[in-house]
Amino acid sequence: MLNKVGEIMGNKDGTIEIKAEQVKVVNPTGSGSYPLLKVDQNVNVYLDGEKIDEETVVFADSKIEIEKIEEKSQKDLNLKITQEALQAYLNINIKSGYKVKIKDHPPASVVKLETEKIITDPVELTESDISILLLKNRVRYGVKKELLTKIINNNQTGEFLIAEGDKPVSGQDARINLIEKEDEQCKSGDFNCITSFAEGEIVAEKQPAVPGKDGINVLREKITAPPVKDYQLVAGKGSKLINDGSQAVATEVGRPKLEKKKDQFIVTIVPQYIIEGDVDKTTGNIRYQGDLIVQGNIFDYFDVRVGNNLHIAKSIAGCNANANGDIIVGQNIVNSQIKAGLYLSRKLVADLKKLFKELEDMIAAVNEILGAAQERMGFLQRNLQLGRILKLLLIDKFKQIPILINKLADKTSTYDYDWEAISTISEMKQLFKGYKKILRINDLDIFIKLKDQLEVIIDAQHNLKEANVSADYIQNSTINAASNVIIRNKGCYNSEISAGKNIINIGQQGFVKGGKYSAEDFIYLKVVNSSLSRTDFRIGKGIYVQYIESNVKIESDNDVIFIDQPQNNLYLAVNSKGELEQQAGSPDFKELKKLVNYQSESSKN
Repeated sequence: MLNKVGEIMGNKDGTIEIKAEQVKVVNPTGSGSYPLLKVDQNVNVYLDGEKIDEETVVFADSKIEIEKIEEKSQKDLNLKITQEALQAYLNINIKSGYKVKIKDHPPASVVKLETEKIITDPVELTESDISILLLKNRVRYGVKKELLTKIINNNQTGEFLIAEGDKPVSGQDARINLIEKEDEQCKSGDFNCITSFAEGEIVAEKQPAVPGKDGINVLREKITAPPVKDYQLVAGKGSKLINDGSQAVATEVGRPKLEKKKDQFIVTIVPQYIIEGDVDKTTGNIRYQGDLIVQGNIFDYFDVRVGNNLHIAKSIAGCNANANGDIIVGQNIVNSQIKAGLYLSRKLVADLKKLFKELEDMIAAVNEILGAAQERMGFLQRNLQLGRILKLLLIDKFKQIPILINKLADKTSTYDYDWEAISTISEMKQLFKGYKKILRINDLDIFIKLKDQLEVIIDAQHNLKEANVSADYIQNSTINAASNVIIRNKGCYNSEISAGKNIINIGQQGFVKGGKYSAEDFIYLKVVNSSLSRTDFRIGKGIYVQYIESNVKIESDNDVIFIDQPQNNLYLAVNSKGELEQQAGSPDFKELKKLVNYQSESSKN
């Protein structure tokens, strides 16, 4: 309305008209406004020689020049191949050519110069374009055909991983490792188990080298896999190789040690493990299969179990020590339980043998009865039950079996040996309570198992390993040794000692006061002083005491005497009837002194 009024009054805005790509400007009249020109992106517009980019006022006499921004068709393909030619990247840049047409616009006071792109030369990508480029660059392997098809179908531009080779796969060097060994008793946490191995156990093994796999690049060239190293397993001291050199086994008890020298791994067995100090709360209980050397003491409430020899530089007090070999103590044993070797008394071995024979005969008798029943038909075969047969046999012909089982269960309940027979005997003791459980037995498995377990123990007693206990002084302790117990110096007080061979205390200060002492062979002592409490001796072959006071009992298999008066040079031997006979003179101490001196030197090393 205002414009109309302005026009009536002679005021008229200027206009811009675009026709046939020509710009015509008409100036305003009166107080009308000059027209405004806006520029499109596909052209460059110059007003009186200067480029304009924003909305600009134009005049009728303005020189307006239009420069079209047009492009020609473009198709650029190139290939980039990475180091070692493992990957090929295709770069594609394609553009279709076009011309720009300026659109007509009717006269108006504000005009945007609008354009239209007209494709004049469309560009399409073909499979041959890419194939020729690949061949030209010798790319012949790992071409991604699906991707290539997608690029062509969509006429795509950009960078694409068009081909990829196979990287070489690294192999694995030969590896030689020590075997990790688990001990069931260590799982409970009761023992600090020092890894050790018995003779014949595998201690180390070789895992052979695994060759790598060669790769191939996009040029179809082989990429060689890195070489692998081979190592040789070598048997050192205490070991030997098996299985074509792939495994090493121990030939003696101890800890395996692996040492690398160039292309060899040498495995040796170290028989000794050294604790540089005391066995106490810092070490905990110790379990080791080889030789253990403790350079200090073993203190109260700690246990030490050793598969071979145990050497304590100082003393043992208030603890348990168990070794399959010698236990050599540099100073004293006080209030402790000591076991060296697997010695059992002759009475216990006799009971084990008797039980073994009874079980063997009973199993044979049961099999005989069952065999006879199978040959018959009718009532006997239908009504015969194993439980009934066992009950009848155990209360009549083999009534000694339950008696022996109960007796051995009581004797072995406190034993610290790793014998399966102990738990089987305990199980059978429960079985024999009231015979009700016997009636429910339907096989002989538990009897056969115990028989086999007893056979192992009995055989072991015929091949006992030498195992001595040696100390300067023993007090309030229990000592069990498969061989000799040697008290090197001060003597022994109120202890219980059992030896598979001899008990020896012939040092200058040696004395024995109170306690119980049993030796399968001889007991050699300097002084026995029993004025306060009785001292008991049980001997297999003989006893010699240089000076003995009263209150002493000496026993053999079939004889016993009591000493009520002091006497010098008591020398008794056991005759063929198991009786004690007085002997003249004294034993030959040369060999005994050699043994005592050897143990004394060992305690210092």
